[in-house]
Amino acid sequence: MTAEALVILNRASGTGHSAQIVEQLANALQSGHGSALGVEAMVIESHPEARAAAAQFARFASRPSLLLAAGGGGTLRAVVEGVMDAFPSTPPAADVLRLAALRMGSGNVVARTLGIPLDPVEGARQVGRGLAAGITKPCGVMRCRHGTRNGGSEVRHAVTMCGLGQWGRVPGDIALWRQRHAVGRKRAASVVGLERVNGLEYVAFGAARMLAGTVAASRCELVEIDGGKGMRLLAAVALNLPLPPLPDPGVAMGDDAAGLIVAPRLQRPFRRRIEPGKKFDLRLVDRESVEFFLDEDPERAYGWLSLEMAGVLAFVPGQTP
Repeated sequence: MTAEALVILNRASGTGHSAQIVEQLANALQSGHGSALGVEAMVIESHPEARAAAAQFARFASRPSLLLAAGGGGTLRAVVEGVMDAFPSTPPAADVLRLAALRMGSGNVVARTLGIPLDPVEGARQVGRGLAAGITKPCGVMRCRHGTRNGGSEVRHAVTMCGLGQWGRVPGDIALWRQRHAVGRKRAASVVGLERVNGLEYVAFGAARMLAGTVAASRCELVEIDGGKGMRLLAAVALNLPLPPLPDPGVAMGDDAAGLIVAPRLQRPFRRRIEPGKKFDLRLVDRESVEFFLDEDPERAYGWLSLEMAGVLAFVPGQTP
């Protein structure tokens, strides 16, 4: 692949996008760069497609190169997974590969934190300018290993958050809600904005889950953390950047670290900092598997789960305050 930049548009992100906008994004990226920049554009329909396209580009593109994720948090995570497929031991440095993300989904946490504007065409143009100027900002990558149904293990990555316990079930609840109320959600998004709708969904379903787990102990899995004493886990979250209204993790986006907050049922929460060389290990005691999530994607762990830092990726930011 000879292009220096690849735009991956996920048509299914947010409330859906026309395939025609991908050419506008590619042209805006090129015009913002202001010089000869080899840009390719690709339209995909799913996260696995985005992951495969990102892995292919990351392996064979010229150096340095740029991957622009035109979608939401799930699309960006799929692109990151593709990059980590190509560089499994540690993320590539900025002089090898840079990433950028547009706000075309529901969460858009990384893109919003990096100052990317809501208008995707203007966002692509600003990314082009930042690329030409050599401006990058680091973003920590969390690595999650977990058991599978057949006794094996899987490796996954995230660039925002890992949710466990009752909090870990929330994206699954929201996914079902969105399937049943797609039309109403689209109307609400047109009035107050998709990111705000997404935030309200997380607050509402998160509060419901936390209340249910506090009332009924059986809803909370019995776990051992780092081989220690068993506890009923109400909720836990690992974050690599502040994300109100969640508790402050005590880390910034550029840190090669994640802040972990663990809330046992009916006990005092505690905090931990996951840094390079340190891990957070969780073992299930009273059930075979649990649902959890990475960024906004539901996952399922069988038997055990482990979190650590994989390193940092270089992102091209926007120029908005």
